[in-house]
This record gives sequence, structure tokens and C-alpha cells, in this order.
Amino acid sequence: MRRDCLMLKGNYGNARRFPAGAARALIMIAVLAMANSCGPGSGGGTGSGGADPNAFLGEKPPGDDPVVFASGIVSTEKIELNAAFTPDGREFYFTRRGAGRKLAIMEVRRSDGGGWNAPEVAPFSGVYSDADPFITADGRMMFFISKRPAEGYGPPNDIWMMDRAGDGWSEPRNPGFPLNTPVDIAFPSMSGDGLLYHAAEYYGGGGRRDIYALSFINGEVEGPPRLVGGDVSGEYDEADPLIARDGSWLVFVSAGRPGGFGAADLYVVFRNGDGSWSKARNLGGKVNTKAYEYSPAISPDGRYFFFTRDGDIYWVNSKILFDLRDGAL
Repeated sequence: MRRDCLMLKGNYGNARRFPAGAARALIMIAVLAMANSCGPGSGGGTGSGGADPNAFLGEKPPGDDPVVFASGIVSTEKIELNAAFTPDGREFYFTRRGAGRKLAIMEVRRSDGGGWNAPEVAPFSGVYSDADPFITADGRMMFFISKRPAEGYGPPNDIWMMDRAGDGWSEPRNPGFPLNTPVDIAFPSMSGDGLLYHAAEYYGGGGRRDIYALSFINGEVEGPPRLVGGDVSGEYDEADPLIARDGSWLVFVSAGRPGGFGAADLYVVFRNGDGSWSKARNLGGKVNTKAYEYSPAISPDGRYFFFTRDGDIYWVNSKILFDLRDGAL
């Protein structure tokens, strides 16, 4: 959803949270990892039987009800959003709002010993306001939005990209026109066939902000961006598209649709046999509330669905998403 909507989030400091300092976070990560490895039926994060108890920052995997992800470590009294793991599950990226309302992309890495370091500002972030990290399914590229300057393109945000370089990332580069223009743009995600989905305020859309896709081939954009039609982009305000790796479903945020639970809800559409999209399905009352729900993400193994509510990152079994497929028309 719009990053200027972050000011509308609710009370972030409640008693369940711990201080967000790095030392405290390291202690909490260690405790959670031990608790999950020793607790009965912990489930890890990679399946039963040979499950890895330290996957997903050592957090106990959720069931059918959303829970806050890594409370006191990732989700703190500050505002956090986004969730992006590398395919091997050893790096986790999210966004945190700091002083002056500036957004920074945070990085958490797993050590060879299995533990996780405390969240730190990612090496490519921290100078300008950055958000919405997305890592491609093959782990070779990361996209994000940034207010960093780029000649010829516009405020307030452009989409930037990086290539994998060793155990880090290359210098960020701006893919340029026709993806980035003088209008606002946000929330990149890419399907396996190279279609880059994003939200933008391009002229001629159906609402204030709509969802578009364009081809990304050999590291270059192939335009122009195409409006995602059907029951996705219309008279309402749509944002934050998350496309499936195989392009079979699309989750997005929409504000003002009849029958919603709050100011902005998460919806899903499924690909029909003829290539069109199904009717949009609201993700329901377990995910959507009177608050803003936004920033959808999926774990690399497809088992867990992440989203943001009230300045915290939540996760839930992805069954809550895929159970809606049978009702999609």
C-alpha cells in the first residue's frame, strides 16, 4: 500500500514486545532457536521429519491463524514491513522505519553454525529511503524501491535492482525508462518467466494507483508497462502485487472495495485456463481487519504467507491463501 499510509498505523508499543537492541535480539534469537529445537512437534520451517529448527530465524512455524513474526527481533516497537528470504533461506530482508520517517532495508543472515545475527541495515541501504525488497526465485536478482537520485527519473520512488555478487549484491542500478518515470512506483515482484509486476500511478490507469507488468529480459526492461486487467486494476486503489513464481496467482492490496474488512485489504486472483484472471477473493477475516493489511510475501518453499499489519510483520500457513483457489471463478 502507499508508504504515506504508514502514519496511520496503530499503537506499536505494547507489552508483549522486547527492546529492539542488537544485544537483546541476539539473545532472543538464541533462546527461540533452542526452544524450537527442544520443544515437541516444533515443525521447524522446512517440513516434518528432517525439519530444520533454526529455519525462519528459529521461529516456531505458524498454523492457520496469523501470528507476529520474530516479535522483539524483527517486529518491534518501530514500524516494520516486507519479508524477503533468499532461496536457500539463509538471508532475510525487511524494511524498518527510522528517524525522520526514513525507511531502511534491514538484513539478517544465518551463520555457518546455524544461528542468526541481529538485524542490521543492509550494506546497500541506510543513506536514502529504501523499501520493498524482492528477491527472484533463482536468487540472482533483488529489486527494491528507493528515493535515491537518478537523473531523468522522478520523485518520489523508483525501482532499483542488484545482481547477486558472491555472498552479497552488486551496486544498485536504475533500470530506467519505461519502468521508471516521473510518477510514483512501488512494490516490484517477478514471475519465473520474467514479468515484473509493480504498482504505479501511470496516466490512463483505472484508479489512483494500479498494477502493471512488463517484461524483464537479460537484465533489461522491455516496455511499455501493461495494465493488469480483469478484476485486479479498476476504479479502486490497488497496490503491492505479489505474483506467483509460475504466474498462477496474484495477491494484491485494494482499498475501498465493497465487502472489505477495513481501509485496505489483501485479495487474490487465480489464473484461469484461458489465461484470464479469476474474480478477486478477499483473504478473509483472519488476515484482513479494520487496519491496513499490505506487503504480501511468500516463503521460498511456498509454505508460509507473510504480510504487514499495524507496523508488524505477520506470517501464517499459506493454506489460508490456496484454500481460496477452489472458490475462484
